[in-house]
Amino acid sequence: MTETNLQQSVAVGRPSKQIVEFDPRGAESITARMATAVAEATDRDVTEVSPLGEWVDCDAIEQLFSSHDPGNELSLSFQFEDCEVFVSNIGRIVVTPTGEYENV
Repeated sequence: MTETNLQQSVAVGRPSKQIVEFDPRGAESITARMATAVAEATDRDVTEVSPLGEWVDCDAIEQLFSSHDPGNELSLSFQFEDCEVFVSNIGRIVVTPTGEYENV
């Protein structure tokens, strides 16, 4: 599967909003993609981001999206690493930096 960053701010040195598409029926971990999107939005390596599992139940999120009827809309949003994270079953993750990252 190929990921696509659809939007990225052009401000140099400033973390930016990330919109990432993924295959909602694919084998790739949704929570791993969320963590990677947060790292990209905050201009850090994914190893510098806190483990997502310390903030949310990753197994529950994976189960929720894998067992969901694709004919019905499903979305989830939460705060993580000074970012607003939004994921939907249409295959889109949106990460918007807030707090200290906006002022970098």
